[in-house]
Amino acid sequence: MKLEPRTNGESTALNVLRFSSIVSTAVAMTAAVAHLLELPNKRRYEAPLYVRLHRTLYNNFGRFAGPAEALAVLATGALAKRLREKGSPAYPMTAIAAGSVSAAHGIFWTVVNPVNVEMQQWPLDQIPENWTAERDRWEFGHAVRAGLLTGAFAALVWSAVNDEA
Repeated sequence: MKLEPRTNGESTALNVLRFSSIVSTAVAMTAAVAHLLELPNKRRYEAPLYVRLHRTLYNNFGRFAGPAEALAVLATGALAKRLREKGSPAYPMTAIAAGSVSAAHGIFWTVVNPVNVEMQQWPLDQIPENWTAERDRWEFGHAVRAGLLTGAFAALVWSAVNDEA
């Protein structure tokens, strides 16, 4: 398939979209990977310490990584659409990245965030006996997200490196 040359404006817009996609995915990935790296140690904490840390440690994660992840979903989806329209060889890997960031975002809202909301309501002296089920749901939800976002980042970088357009 022969690709037509892009105009300067098209090239700039595509580069801005690609840059936005890669950087926003990287920021979202760092937060998810940080959670993954903490997982083994945090699973050893007693309930009051775990819940106290959960309430105080992650405020900036949502403040910075949350908007970055939303941008990653939008920018990567838009980038995939543009690359498909152009017939770019970078499209398949970018589409994989778009699906991965979207899946990670969906897991946040369906698996992780409900636990955030629930844990905020627990009095530190009355944490439910089955609290470890919620802890593990939160921790392993982030572990899956770390894998998806790392895969998305790798796919985006690979697609940029191998884009012949």
